[in-house]
Amino acid sequence: MTPTVVALRAQAQDVVEAELARLHGRLPDDLGAKAREEITRAMRRVADKLLHRPTVRVKELAKAPDGGSYEAALRELFDLDPQAPGALAAPTGPTHAEPSAQEKS
Repeated sequence: MTPTVVALRAQAQDVVEAELARLHGRLPDDLGAKAREEITRAMRRVADKLLHRPTVRVKELAKAPDGGSYEAALRELFDLDPQAPGALAAPTGPTHAEPSAQEKS
């Protein structure tokens, strides 16, 4: 299960980095480094928060007798290759999003 979840997070990280590169190329030159860094952090937090609950849940569901089907569904839905080199390495940067107020209750 872990390689599939890592592959999903790596895929999300790649999308965020590509969008950040595109966005930073379109931002005004006079936008300060602090603002650019905050935009970067915000986009990464959004991706982490969107992935947090589904990845926790798929890990829980994978423990069931038919748990392999959940992993297979995740791979199919997101076109993941858990054997890809990036999927086998630990992701860089934070991968745990803070639970929302709704998740805490």
